[in-house]
Amino acid sequence: MQRIATCLAVFAVVAALCATASAQEPGILPGKAIGSLELGQDLEPIIGVLGPLHSEDDLPGGSFRGYYWPLKRIDVIVDRGTKKVVALAISYDDGYQTPKGVAAGTEMDIVRSTYGQEESVDSQQEDDTLVYDKLGVAFVVDKSGALGGRVSVIFVFGEGRYHDIFQGQ
Repeated sequence: MQRIATCLAVFAVVAALCATASAQEPGILPGKAIGSLELGQDLEPIIGVLGPLHSEDDLPGGSFRGYYWPLKRIDVIVDRGTKKVVALAISYDDGYQTPKGVAAGTEMDIVRSTYGQEESVDSQQEDDTLVYDKLGVAFVVDKSGALGGRVSVIFVFGEGRYHDIFQGQ
C-alpha cells in the first residue's frame, strides 16, 4: 500500500511539472521578443546570453547590422545609429512558437488560416516571406527541399517596421 501511495505521489508531481512546462511562454512574441531576447535592448546583454558571435554583417544600405549565432539558430539585427535591437530571427527550431502555435515546420496554409492573409509577400528565389507587418512578425516559407511549403525562419520586428528594416535600404 505504501508503494502505491508513493507511486501516486510521484505521478502527481510529474504531472504538475509537465503542466507547468506546457504553460510556459511560447517563445515568440510578435512585435516584442524571441525567448528572453527583446526588441529595443542593447546587443551586449545578448552576447552575454548567447556567447561569442559567429559572424556579423551590414545589411544593404548600412543602417542596420546583423549578428549571427548559427549554432543557437538566432539572428539579431541592430540599428547602427541607436545600437538597439530592431529585429530578431529564429531559424529551423520548432522549440519556439508564437502564441497561436506557429513554429518552424508549420505548413504555409496553416500560417494563413491562423493569422489570416499576409499584408505582403517578400519573394526570393528559394523562399517566400509572409509579412504580417502590423503584428511585427514574418514567416519565411521554403519553396523546396525538406521544408518545402513550410516555415523555416520566423522574424520578429517592431510593428510596421518590416519594410524599413528589410527592404527600405
